[in-house]
Amino acid sequence: MTKTMTTTTANKKLTKAHIVVILLFIGALFAYGYYEVVLKTKLNGATLIDNPTAKAINVKIDGQAYNVPANSYVAVELELGHHKIDCEAYNIAGQDLHLDPTEYGVINPTKSKYVIYNIIYTKKDLRDQFKPYQVEGKEVYSLLGEPEVSTALFIPDRTLGKGNIDTKEPSSESYNKMNQDYAFLTKIFRLQDFFEFYDKNNK
Repeated sequence: MTKTMTTTTANKKLTKAHIVVILLFIGALFAYGYYEVVLKTKLNGATLIDNPTAKAINVKIDGQAYNVPANSYVAVELELGHHKIDCEAYNIAGQDLHLDPTEYGVINPTKSKYVIYNIIYTKKDLRDQFKPYQVEGKEVYSLLGEPEVSTALFIPDRTLGKGNIDTKEPSSESYNKMNQDYAFLTKIFRLQDFFEFYDKNNK
């Protein structure tokens, strides 16, 4: 009887130990997933009021005032969704500002032109796969569709941190696991910055 009771007790302890290990493992997976999906993007992402003009501007978002120096930007903390924006210098008064599908990107009160371009990283010669497009009267080649020119009030950073105007494009990128020929980065550029980047990297 004693042996049976001892074995049963040991089995119960073993079972409890297994449950604890499993719960710890699940907790670790959850924590890692939360970091990758939520915290990492919050650490890397930025919401920027940009001013590429030669004069400083004053901007209000939801009543909060921001002074944005000439040819500069200011990082702001805003939630995903609906906001109101004012910028007297550009006749914006109580205009709707929608941060969607992400809160990270460029807020563009000056309605300046920006280019969204897919930078390709590859060790292969894919030049015959690139197609020519017109960007503000200049011929530009792209592998993944036509470069987008936008004057929208909000231009979302589709990379959640790696493709905004405050980050310099990397010189190399890990290959996309789904396509061994190349990797790509969707990057937002001010218009003039885009042409400088393109001319420098496509000689």
